[in-house]
Amino acid sequence: MLQIGKVEKVIYELREEHPLVIPQLDPDKNTVEQGNKWFRQVKDIGIKLIAVGGSTIDAVNTQRLLDMAVNDYDFLVLLYLTANINAIKGKAGRTAAYWMQVPNALNTLYNWDGLISNSMQMEKNELEALPTVYVFDDRGSVGTANWITRSNPIPKDKPELSLAVAKAAQFLGIRFYVMAGGSGSASPPPTSHIERLAEHTQLFVIPTSGINTVANAKALFAAGADAIHVGNRLEQDGGFKELDGMYAAAKEYPGRKFL
Repeated sequence: MLQIGKVEKVIYELREEHPLVIPQLDPDKNTVEQGNKWFRQVKDIGIKLIAVGGSTIDAVNTQRLLDMAVNDYDFLVLLYLTANINAIKGKAGRTAAYWMQVPNALNTLYNWDGLISNSMQMEKNELEALPTVYVFDDRGSVGTANWITRSNPIPKDKPELSLAVAKAAQFLGIRFYVMAGGSGSASPPPTSHIERLAEHTQLFVIPTSGINTVANAKALFAAGADAIHVGNRLEQDGGFKELDGMYAAAKEYPGRKFL
């Protein structure tokens, strides 16, 4: 019998209203004091679901920020980590992790090795696993995640390859598809890929990286994105004003039912 965790259920419930805007906090770039300010600004916008993580992490600082997000601000938190997830303690019903397989990574740690080495700790650490495929597409730049995974990105003019990967993932029972370009991507996610995935799969499609403006967000929602991640933009001047505009824009687009 298919079992859906509490956090995943809430994600689907929120998606029934409109596409989601998920701000992402990088623990390597934020102290507890900075995180407190970040959480307060996101809370004031009205967002309930956030992501915490990055390509390289300080487990101690990540834990402090995670605890603050859940206990002090009542956020639902998605962990977005590529390593050391077994060192993080969550809170049942409030924290989940993208349980990610990176099919176009040449570094096998991000194919299956990392999942196997961390799997026995997930339930003990009260982290709900979201079955996810994390796929790099070419954005004209190389970020930390691209370099660490040694990814072979899908060319921008090959949306049919994204669809083939997504179909393979869906047939394996994976439910979330994250489109990655790497932090600080030179360009936003290609809408032609999103359109294919939205039309021909039942996956929850989440484009990330290079989403810097409300116009970027609108284009992705119009193409069929179920959610977007916004991270690097929030480290820049005017980032939270842009996030507020993206969240308002998301409400202009229709909901989608998954359950």
